[in-house]
Amino acid sequence: MNKYKGKKLLLLGSNVGTLDLLAYAKADGAYTIVADNLPLEKSIGKQYADSNAYISTGDFEQLKRFVRSEKIDGVFAGISEFNLLNALRICEEMSLPFYCTREQWDKIENKERFRHLCEQFRVPAPKTFYSGSDISCVDLEQIDLPVIVKPVDSCSSIGVSICREKEGLKAAMEEARAHSPGNSIIVEELFDGEEFTAHYTVVNHRVSLSCIDNRIPVCVHDGNVTSIPVARVYPSSFINEYLNQVNERMIDLCESLEMECGVLFVQGLYDKRKNRFAVFEAGLRCAGEAPYRFLEKINGVNFMRAMLDYSLLGRVDSFPLEKDDPYLKGRIACVTSFVSKGGVIAKIDGYDSIEKDVPSIIDKECRYQVGDCTPSGDTLRQIVLRFVLICDSQQQLINDVTRINRSVKVYDSDGNDLCHTFDISHYYTSRQ
Repeated sequence: MNKYKGKKLLLLGSNVGTLDLLAYAKADGAYTIVADNLPLEKSIGKQYADSNAYISTGDFEQLKRFVRSEKIDGVFAGISEFNLLNALRICEEMSLPFYCTREQWDKIENKERFRHLCEQFRVPAPKTFYSGSDISCVDLEQIDLPVIVKPVDSCSSIGVSICREKEGLKAAMEEARAHSPGNSIIVEELFDGEEFTAHYTVVNHRVSLSCIDNRIPVCVHDGNVTSIPVARVYPSSFINEYLNQVNERMIDLCESLEMECGVLFVQGLYDKRKNRFAVFEAGLRCAGEAPYRFLEKINGVNFMRAMLDYSLLGRVDSFPLEKDDPYLKGRIACVTSFVSKGGVIAKIDGYDSIEKDVPSIIDKECRYQVGDCTPSGDTLRQIVLRFVLICDSQQQLINDVTRINRSVKVYDSDGNDLCHTFDISHYYTSRQ
């Protein structure tokens, strides 16, 4: 096929998803360009694209001039929230197609507005104690602890705090507001349960649940800190309960956006003892684990391709949404990560050749290089390596993740392991 013949695609940045989009666009005849402020040797997207532009993805005016001068047909990005927002802004101001409007984006990405949508469509959510910007008026005595405090408009767990005592609550609110572009925060019930993320695909106004996972957390530091996903396993162990209690309401919520095309993810918790769900936030984009990678191989459905079609053609002519199967046809997918404890990477062993020993790996990421200083925080920036696997059984998954953890090592300058890994044997034992 050459459905993109004669079309020019500008991709912003070289984040997760960029190479997949480039390969798909080039295979269908598009001329591809990657823009970022990195030199060619440090930008893998630029190395793969037909040409490149040395422009910061945050330099909006220069990007607009480039789009105009090069007669660009579509502007898109991988899964970076920052780059997607800039692509959206360019497309809206230059009358280019984009999978969503800023109004649709804000309804989902803004935690306060999304909470109102959940109330409207009866999607279960944690109790909200406060939402707004004037924290001086908050009556701390009216807040039942424990709570989680976060900016209404940030991502990657930045500015998020857990408070179990009144002391420190005010400081947590100030911290959250400092990381909010709109100076607004939300204080909500700390719901007890297992975390999950569900992705919904939207094509020609039809909505389908594509996948739902179990999020396996790890805490880099002790105390009241947010956790980081060391792994995600699909399908979720409580997929049946989700379908019975939440799914239809979430589909109604998605349909209310009146989108022609796109992807929406929701994050929440499931309390097995009470058989209760609580959805706490969402995004009008693909989440960082990029599940389209295994969805395409198992179900033959890739929402990123539909979104790229819309960016370059202004429509999606054909998309097999009926193939969507959140049960993954009886198979198991896993995104397992190496989470840094913080420090300088002195050595990475086994990463380049691990697929030879573990053929169930279908994709992998290395986000830092030897010599890089990894942060010492409690956000998604701690993730150093990621591996995406498709397995035929639980036992195969256990064997393969164990083999990855034994074969791949990230060391600090003292020769110590720098990363937490997924203790998969303990995970499955604890669930029995």
